[in-house]
Amino acid sequence: MTSPFIHDVPPQRVVFAFGALARIGEEAERLALSRALVVATPGSGARLGRQVVDLLGSRSAGLHAHAVVHVPKAVANAGLAAARETKADGLIAVGGGAAIGLAKAIALQTSLPIIAVPTTYSGSEATPIFGMTDGERKITGRDAKVLPRSIVYDPDLTLGLPAAVSAASGMNAVAHCVEGLWADNRTPVTVALATEAMRRFGTSLPAAVTNAGDREARAQCLIGAWLAGTVLTAGTALQHKLAHVLGGLGLPHAETHAIILPHVMRFNLDAAPEAESHLQDALGSSDPADAVAAMLRKFPIPERLREVGFEQSKAAFVADEIAAAKIAMPREASAADIRRLLAAAY
Repeated sequence: MTSPFIHDVPPQRVVFAFGALARIGEEAERLALSRALVVATPGSGARLGRQVVDLLGSRSAGLHAHAVVHVPKAVANAGLAAARETKADGLIAVGGGAAIGLAKAIALQTSLPIIAVPTTYSGSEATPIFGMTDGERKITGRDAKVLPRSIVYDPDLTLGLPAAVSAASGMNAVAHCVEGLWADNRTPVTVALATEAMRRFGTSLPAAVTNAGDREARAQCLIGAWLAGTVLTAGTALQHKLAHVLGGLGLPHAETHAIILPHVMRFNLDAAPEAESHLQDALGSSDPADAVAAMLRKFPIPERLREVGFEQSKAAFVADEIAAAKIAMPREASAADIRRLLAAAY
């Protein structure tokens, strides 16, 4: 029986092209930005951030290269202070999920428009979802204020991604696709996007990890990341709740998604035959969970929670947090279920 749905996606401009970074000034002008603060991570992120500052010229309010994964509260507060001190009228997030996450944290408090220039496959740029950590807890939410107004996708910016970063952020996007197929608020559009993104990642992500200079594979992965990020408007469930709780304990976000995904798939797919069918089609496999696990085994990233610093003593805390969320789609997950899943992933 066809399920009822509401499809309500906020508008967003997307500019995709090899060399699209050169258009950043045009995008700032289009939003009438005269003092755009560039937000980036330290190191290589800062180098690209300085390039964007130069391209913006007089429209730049400077560079704030202090973004950190999971956006700790202190980092968010420092970013907010920088935006106020520079009298910024907009934000340009350059980099992966950390930079975009910090820009979102600033926008949440200021309503400043964001232009995102993604360099990984996190997909955060396509969502109105924000997240910050305070102590050992990660706080997430949704607000239209944090959705970037424009995205500038330039596949050339991903050519320097190390294989491990490509693999981890790509698996993060794959997790968006999988969860989007059983999310409560999925629609025919989000299901189609998730399936198409999964198809692109199934062929192009291994190619991009194997050959960092494969421009076509990079382009396909970046398109897949956009589609997968858009799918998150359908909502999240066990996969993302687990990743957020584990992230609050300090585990790396993308790697955690990659590690737990095959286990969450094995737990949920028996109760989600429609999702399983779409994944079988996209991956060309009768066992999608095994196909994803096989992909993970070929990548130079951790495969077990113990490899990314998870302490077994925290399992009860994580299980209780997940059980309290009362996730029921596509099946209920009890604290005992979560403890078993964590043990298998450990």
